[in-house]
Formats: sequence, C-alpha cells, structure tokens
Amino acid sequence: MHYVQRLSVVIAAVSSVGCGSLWTPDKTWTRDMGSFALPVWTTDGMYLVSGRSGALFLTSSPLDLNDYRGVVLEEIQISTTHRSRELKPSEEERLKGYFSRRLEHVFERNGWPIVETPAEDVLRVRLAVRDLELQGSRRSHFGNIVFGVSSDKITIALELRDAVNSDRRLLFGDKRRLPFGVYSGSDSVSIRRVEDAFYYFSIEIRRRLNQVQRGEFPPPPRSS
Repeated sequence: MHYVQRLSVVIAAVSSVGCGSLWTPDKTWTRDMGSFALPVWTTDGMYLVSGRSGALFLTSSPLDLNDYRGVVLEEIQISTTHRSRELKPSEEERLKGYFSRRLEHVFERNGWPIVETPAEDVLRVRLAVRDLELQGSRRSHFGNIVFGVSSDKITIALELRDAVNSDRRLLFGDKRRLPFGVYSGSDSVSIRRVEDAFYYFSIEIRRRLNQVQRGEFPPPPRSS
C-alpha cells in the first residue's frame, strides 16, 4: 500500500470512531509505524505519538492524566477470526478474568484504583482483543486427535475516555505476537498463549501511561 494511502487509513480509522465503537489498528500500517512522517492529526483532534511499538493517540486538548483518581472498567471485547472456532464460554470467562486482573494491576500501579461508579475524576476503560484464531481438533490419518495451528498474532486496543463527558483521552493499539512461534497443542495452551501476549501488552501500556503522566508527549504544532 502506498505511503499516503496507509496514512489515510490511520486517520480514517481513528476519526470514524464514535462513542459506541472501539477502534483497533489496521494490520497494513501497524507493522511499519516508523514510516509515517509526524505530526499525524486526526479530524477529531488526536495526534499520533512516536514509539517503538504500537500506535498511541492522545487528545490535543489540555491533557493531564494526573487529574484522574480512578478508572471504571467498562467493556472487554474478544473476537476470533472467520477461520477460527468460537471461544468456549469457559475460555472467554478465563480470558476476561485475566485481562481484568492485569488491567487492575496496571492502573493501580499508576495510581488509579478500579472504582464502580463514574465520576468527574474517573476514566472509562474499554479493551478489545481481536483476531484470535483457535483451531478445532481433528483426527489424523493414524486415528490420533491433533489440534491445528493457531494464528501467530492478535490485535489489542485500549481506550480511555472521561467518565462524565465521554471525551476520548487516549487510544493505544498494537499487533502482539503470540509466544512459541509455530505451535500445535491443547486448547488450554492456546488460551495461555493469548494471556502471555496480553501480559507483555500490559507492560507496554503501563510504560506509555507513565510517559503520558510525566508529560513527555506534548501536542505537536499543527500545519497551517
């Protein structure tokens, strides 16, 4: 895809997000974020922050995350690819539980305990984990039950909004590689691979939040 086309994908993807949907990064540009010439602005006033992994967007309005004292974990979305079997209810429950615990750890370490009720000093958190490819079992020519190879990457996106006015404050999305490379094994190990990938995502988002709280990413100048 041409550079200008890839850049338009970034801006269109973020600008089109409304309160009812959650943006996730497009695989055509997350592989090569370093090729974009900064600054990159979206039509709804967010700017792209350079970094070694993923895509971080911040609002251009005066942003001080230190004004917030807690977070409400509003929604966790998990979806598979069209080639995958569906998640079992027990698998979805396990993953959502793990994601919630990791996010609680991240936010508490950043000074934001999980709270139950939105307030003026609270952020709403939404998470999307997508592109899971979980293969079902099948019988080999020798009669043994084997499991197909799952995908090697998943897409993860985290969104922070003001709990009162729903203004979006931060978006971070990334394509995360699953551990072990080529893999064949049980359903439980497939789910563990997703958990391991999310663990490293949670480390990265905590690092980025620390940087934002320290004011390391001021808004760039807009071109006239």
